[in-house]
Amino acid sequence: MNLGVLRVKFCKILSLLSSGFSVLLILAALYVIVCSYREAGQGEPFFLFGWKPVVVLSNSMEPTFTSGKIILIKEKEGSPEVNDIVMFSQKKFGLNEYVTHRIVDKDEGGYITKGDANNCEDPGRLQEKDIIGTVKFILF
Repeated sequence: MNLGVLRVKFCKILSLLSSGFSVLLILAALYVIVCSYREAGQGEPFFLFGWKPVVVLSNSMEPTFTSGKIILIKEKEGSPEVNDIVMFSQKKFGLNEYVTHRIVDKDEGGYITKGDANNCEDPGRLQEKDIIGTVKFILF
């Protein structure tokens, strides 16, 4: 084969890879839009096929993940265990706030959670009904 033929094949392969990556990005963007739209209507987290992307807003879980990272939450199935990183609902000033912290212990009062970067545990005990899902992947 001459150099010209190799160059053409290489360009076609790069073009296909680029197109495939673009399609994946578009699908990911659509997924995020659908989840956000459904959440706005329902007032609670929406899982599409049992998964939900979440943008991290604080550094309380450093070094595991930092602010600005996108994590993928799997909808709750069964009871979480100690050391699982969970997303849970927390009432603050009458509104639901969603927090993603690690379960560090469990006692008769419920789950004890803490951000990896925090010096102390979260106040109170987390009840299983307040747990929404578990972090499975850190995407970006």
